[in-house]
Amino acid sequence: MFRRYLSREIDHWIRTGLLEPEKGQALLKDHDRRHTGFSLSSVLAVLAALLLGGAVVALIAANWEAIARPVRVAMIIFFIVGALVAAAFAVRRNARWVMEAALVFAVLCYGAGVALVGQMYHLSGDEAAFMLTWTIGALVVSLAFSSAMAAIGAGFLGLGYLFAEAAVFDFRSVDLINVAAYLSVLAVAIAIGVSAWRSRSVVAGHLCALLCLGWVIWVVVETTDSNPGYMLAVIGVAAFVMGSLAPPILAGVVARHGVLSAYGAFLILSGLGMVQLDLHDASLAWEVGLAGLILAASVILLIMAGRENRLIRTFAYFAFACETIYVVSETLGSLLGSSGFLFFGGVVLAVVAFVVMKIEKRFKSGEGLS
Repeated sequence: MFRRYLSREIDHWIRTGLLEPEKGQALLKDHDRRHTGFSLSSVLAVLAALLLGGAVVALIAANWEAIARPVRVAMIIFFIVGALVAAAFAVRRNARWVMEAALVFAVLCYGAGVALVGQMYHLSGDEAAFMLTWTIGALVVSLAFSSAMAAIGAGFLGLGYLFAEAAVFDFRSVDLINVAAYLSVLAVAIAIGVSAWRSRSVVAGHLCALLCLGWVIWVVVETTDSNPGYMLAVIGVAAFVMGSLAPPILAGVVARHGVLSAYGAFLILSGLGMVQLDLHDASLAWEVGLAGLILAASVILLIMAGRENRLIRTFAYFAFACETIYVVSETLGSLLGSSGFLFFGGVVLAVVAFVVMKIEKRFKSGEGLS
């Protein structure tokens, strides 16, 4: 998809005289040479690894009594070592997706082995310990081979570890605070971030960010009685400012109006939305005032970074439309009947759509001039 878009853009630049045809072809060839995206064969290879991993688990579980304990452990070790050796040979032959498939198989066998050995020998532990052990194994594999698929797997397992740790404690409990659990989840998140950076996996980077956000919400909910929306909004403001107003010296580290700005905008609007949903027995003036604040935040986000970031525009438009409907429902919903309210809401949304269309046209015309 990106290559098709890049090809169209290069053709446009050649037609307008901004780029010579020879350089355009050179750009496409350089993209094709460095492209490491998914292909049908790579997807099938990873799916095959998933199915084979499931077959190993089913085989050992189905023949539980027929297979002796030492043989089960030896089988698990054999599958893990065999997958790692196959991945090493694939690296030497530059068959990256064969390596990724072998490592996915190894991570699955490792997790199954941990669970089965724990059950066979009645080792003490809970779901959190199991998820942590499995996550560490995936991280070791990812860091050793610079594997993107293992990093993604570690990201999902890290989220599972967070949920398992959070389930140990009572919701909104301030009587029991386990600092070790908080630090261990944070350490796992940092390790997943390092793994994502080493493997250059964008998906694993997003999973790391989600794990960090989940960690913040978990700590705030467990240690205080306050709404985590306030903390998310503050983090969002910091992320948005860093991503949108970063000085040129940090251009290589923080892309202006890029993913960091989009995350910041999402956190700001989500945090304010959580605060709004938590309002109980508040006056109409306070509810409308908070809605006005969210509307103002949406407009500010559009002004500061809307031209350069389409994702921010999407978040801002969605929040603007939701808050507009909310204000209408709170102020006029009790005065109008259901049909009148639906009609008036439709008119309001039509006006919002018209305004959004005008803003998009202005952004496009500004991009054309620049």
